[in-house]
Amino acid sequence: MVVLSKTTTEQYPCIRNIKQTTFSTEIPLVDLSKPDAKNLIVKACEEFGFFKVVNHGVSMESITLLESEAVKFFSMPFNQKEKAGPANPFGYGNKKIGQNGDVGW
Repeated sequence: MVVLSKTTTEQYPCIRNIKQTTFSTEIPLVDLSKPDAKNLIVKACEEFGFFKVVNHGVSMESITLLESEAVKFFSMPFNQKEKAGPANPFGYGNKKIGQNGDVGW
């Protein structure tokens, strides 16, 4: 799940201007205040792969702080990020994928 502040979506217009797909032209919207939210989440994951959440109760201040920390972390060199520890369940890690040993995050 990705939660973005208005500032972020203004900074990266490609987030708002998604390209048309064969199955949908809009990112699914899930309103967590609605009783059928869990069904909408499942449907969005199955059909689209991700979704936008509204009425989640997370303050814009918290979202902005989280985004800032994420940008700082992912801007660090790889060896610094690895110091966060293995992803078990929290941390940072990667796996060798594919026959060529490609790295996937």
